[in-house]
Amino acid sequence: MKRKCVIFGTTDFGKMLRYYFEKYADVQIVAYTVDKAYLESDTYDGLPAVAYEEVEKAYPPTEYTMVIALGYKKMNQIRQQKFEDAKRKGYRIENFVHPSVVDESVAMGEGNIILEHVILAYGTKIGNSNIIWNGSQISHESQVGDYNFFSVDSVIAGKTVVKNNCFLGINSTVLGNRTLEYATLVGAGAFVKENTEPYSVYVPARSICLENKKST
Repeated sequence: MKRKCVIFGTTDFGKMLRYYFEKYADVQIVAYTVDKAYLESDTYDGLPAVAYEEVEKAYPPTEYTMVIALGYKKMNQIRQQKFEDAKRKGYRIENFVHPSVVDESVAMGEGNIILEHVILAYGTKIGNSNIIWNGSQISHESQVGDYNFFSVDSVIAGKTVVKNNCFLGINSTVLGNRTLEYATLVGAGAFVKENTEPYSVYVPARSICLENKKST
């Protein structure tokens, strides 16, 4: 029997995840939910849409799971807040791993979205609520924390540690045996060859350290 699931997020990303889950996973999407302030209709994408503040009444966590369809806004903090709140409500947060993924990971948490042709190499560990877009590579024995976003074709070399709330842009690369500290932003096409500082920003040919930018 398929697991019944509610998607948080009435966006194109939510529609896309519905397609993937229903095509490739043992999951039936039954409804959408979003904060009451952003609920524009009682239906979305042909399914019921309910206020998040009341979702556990209509779709109790004892019977339904949840998908968090949120991106990298505010360095993934919005997704983090919803993930943590949904867990407090008692929901299991679904992972999605596309069937084309090469998965040699040894551990994976909840709420991860891993799309086409990603490589999770030997011995990698993946935390909670990470989004890893098409063609990205997490090389051998690397560790990815929670609430990170890997854009298309981003690469971290072996034994790299990515802490929480980081963003890696399209075609970015991180040298092996390095650590990306909390809320590191790696711009599109950037090459990171050193350990980073928290709240630092790396763009091609130069780096900018933005200390104490906790509101970023």
